[in-house]
Amino acid sequence: MSSGQLHKWVQMDGLATQYHDGGSDGSGTLGEFEQEELARLRREKATLVKQHADEKAAWEKERAELEDEREVLSARWSWGKEAMGR
Repeated sequence: MSSGQLHKWVQMDGLATQYHDGGSDGSGTLGEFEQEELARLRREKATLVKQHADEKAAWEKERAELEDEREVLSARWSWGKEAMGR
């Protein structure tokens, strides 16, 4: 086992203890900084989820429009092919 791996395990254990105890002071509750950070991260997540939903809706609309256009062009191509006697 390398010393680097052991160091990572010790850090991970410290973080796990911190989070299981609930806060950086070991009191079992989040401190003011942790509460603010958690609120900020939740707001950021909500913003990203909404942005993703909006982008997905736009892509789905564009895909539907392209599929409609493809159907029209395919029908026109078939009609033109028949008109030319091929």
